[in-house]
Order: sequence, then structure tokens, then C-alpha cells
Amino acid sequence: MSNAEDPAARQALIGKSEGLVNQFKTTDQYLRDQDKQVNIAIGASVDQINNYAKQIASLNDQISRLTGVGAGASPNNLLDQRDQLVSELNQIVGVEVSVQDGGTYNITMANGYSLVQGSTARQLAAVPSSADPSRTTVAYVDGTAGNIEIPEKLLNTGSLGGILTFRSQDLDQTRNTLGQLALAFAEAFNTQHKAGFDANGDAGEDFFAIGKPAVLQNTKNKGDVAIGATVTDASAVLATDYKISFDNNQWQVTRLASNTTFTVTPDANGKVAFDGLELTFTGTPAVNDSFTLKPVSDAIVNMDVLITDEAKIAMASEEDAGDSDNRNGQALLDLQSNSKTVGGAKSFNDAYASLVSDIGNKTATLKTSSATQGNVVTQLSNQQQSISGVNLDEEYGNLQRFQQYYLANAQVLQTANAIFDALINIR
Repeated sequence: MSNAEDPAARQALIGKSEGLVNQFKTTDQYLRDQDKQVNIAIGASVDQINNYAKQIASLNDQISRLTGVGAGASPNNLLDQRDQLVSELNQIVGVEVSVQDGGTYNITMANGYSLVQGSTARQLAAVPSSADPSRTTVAYVDGTAGNIEIPEKLLNTGSLGGILTFRSQDLDQTRNTLGQLALAFAEAFNTQHKAGFDANGDAGEDFFAIGKPAVLQNTKNKGDVAIGATVTDASAVLATDYKISFDNNQWQVTRLASNTTFTVTPDANGKVAFDGLELTFTGTPAVNDSFTLKPVSDAIVNMDVLITDEAKIAMASEEDAGDSDNRNGQALLDLQSNSKTVGGAKSFNDAYASLVSDIGNKTATLKTSSATQGNVVTQLSNQQQSISGVNLDEEYGNLQRFQQYYLANAQVLQTANAIFDALINIR
């Protein structure tokens, strides 16, 4: 027997919807907190690197004085201290050592940036990224040019490289996938809800509020160009951020998740469209101006349930069909298995199952690779050579994060299913 007219069943749907939004927000906040922890870890790593560089440079000076012409000393204790410091530094950032004048260590990071030159220590700095000030990145301190940001792709060794890779690949991808799911679900639900009629015979309204795309201007831009972004087709929006840059008199767009680049040309109204988005360009760009486009980063933080009156739930498919008409409610229920709801290729259920499965697989893979790399480190620990260090604390820290992701996202899926269960109850 249909109970589409039952106020209690309708109110239950609102309650389940609020539960879903709260669970989305809880998981999103957890991921945002992880982002903050990454920033803190980067700052701590930079402080450690600078401290090691200073100590090694000081030991270089002491060793040079003791082993210089006529000195005749063999400072074995200082040599051992220096080797230990180099080993510990190598675990953080991965370094290469060259020996000068028979005893002085010159140290460069694997990307070629000099850290120690004789008795002089160079410094790094943890600074806000010019592309996204909410993210901490690493800069090389130059006495003339100031802080020079080091491209993160060049910092790929040691525990610092692990932290940056974890953020740019795993953390960003998880956050974007979660935001993509929230956006696709909310917009699909809103569209179908507005196609129906509520208990008062009025056309349905938006059921959920959802956050809009964010566009961040690089702080080093020289032009006065601005970019606005809107979602035109939520089902086509991808789980990725974009870099938009102006070079050779044309705009280049790079999907950061897949590192694929394509060219776009604004029309007479300054508009371009791709991946379910529409961008509007105003102003004049300068060469190398760039922007970061985040289509779903704020989707969840601004998500909310807009319907608070159960009579406003649009269960009917026709204006005067009567209280027992639940055909639009059935259409809302069918969204659960619509194969093109997310990214134009997956249903909401399939997309969420894929996310949880990916996190579980990464957790298992990380656990295996941690053990394997631990064996390699053990085998090489007695060799006196510069190798790229593996920080097992960082590996197992990432493992724990993935396990927590798995549990948190499984809770979102469980809560989302409760919405469809509530819809079934008012069929």
C-alpha cells in the first residue's frame, strides 16, 4: 500500500537527508584536517632539513681545520657524527654527497638544489603556495631572488617526498572524488525533485544546497585577468583540480589528476566549456599567468538540506494527481542505480563502492610495499653510500590514514543508502 501522503514517512526522508549531509561534512572535515596535518609535517620537515644542513656545514669546518695541512689529526668521532647526520637527512629529503679536498662533504638534494657547500649551509623555507595559499610548499632561500618555490614533482624522495606525493595523489584524489559524488548526487536529486509536485500541488524546489567551483589566482600573476566558473552538467564533472595557464598567446588547461593538457579558446563572450563546466574570462592576461580551478573542493562544506517542511517534498509527477501519487518519488529512488549520475559513467552506488574499494586496495598495497621497502632499507643500512631513504614511520602513517579513510567513507555510503531506504518507505 502506498503511503506517499504519510507526513511521518516524508519527515523521515528529511531526517535521513540531513544525516547524509552531516556524514558528508564529517568525512570532508576529516580530509581537510589531514590537509592541515600535511602542512604542519612539511614545515617540520623543512626545519629538520635546515638543522641538519647547519650541523653538517659546521662539522665540515671543524673537520677541515683538524685535518688541514700540518694539523695531523684524525677526528674519527666528528666523521662518524657527520655520516650519521647525512644518513638522517637522507631519510627526510634524499641527498647526494660529493667529497671535496679529501674530506669536505658537499650535499645536494636529488633535484640538484645545493644544501651544503663546504662550511656554508643553504636554507629551505616552508611557504604558502603561490598557486593555492592554503597549501604549504617548499622554497629554496636565495639571497638575491628570495624564496624560490621548488616544483613538488622535483621533491619525490625521502619522507618529505612521501608527504607531498600523499597529498597530491591520494589525499587530493579522495577529497575530489568525495566532492564529485556529493555534487553529482545533489544536482541529480535537485533536478528530479524539481520535475515533480509537492503535497500542495506546487512545483518541486531544490532539495539540497551545494557548493560552487572555486578559482584561485596565482599570487605571481602580472595581468588583470579574472576567471569565473559554474557547473553546467554535474554528471560530467570530473574528480580533479585544473591548472589554467596563459602561454604562447593561448590558454592551456591541465587536469591535475591525469596530467593531461588541452588548449581552450574563449568565445566572443569570453566563455569556454569542458568537463561539465563553463568558464568566463575577463580582463587581459600576461604571459605565464595561471589559475587553479577546483570544481568540487567546496561542494560539501556548503552542502545543506533546503527542504524543512515535509509537505514541500515533491513526490507526485502531476500537479493534481493527488496525495497518493508517488511516481516522482520512484524516479528519485531510481537515481540510486542511474548508470550516468557520476562522471557520466557510474551510478552513485557504483561510484561510492569504487571509492571505498580503491582506498581498501591502496591500504593493502601500502602495507605490502612498506614491508618490502623495510627489507631493502635493512639490507642497505650497513653500506656506506648515499641512497634514497625510506621513512617507515611515514609509510605506516599513510597506511593508518588509508584505513581511516576506508572506515569514514564506508559510513557515508551507509548513510546515503538510508536516504533511498526512506524513499522506499513512502512509495
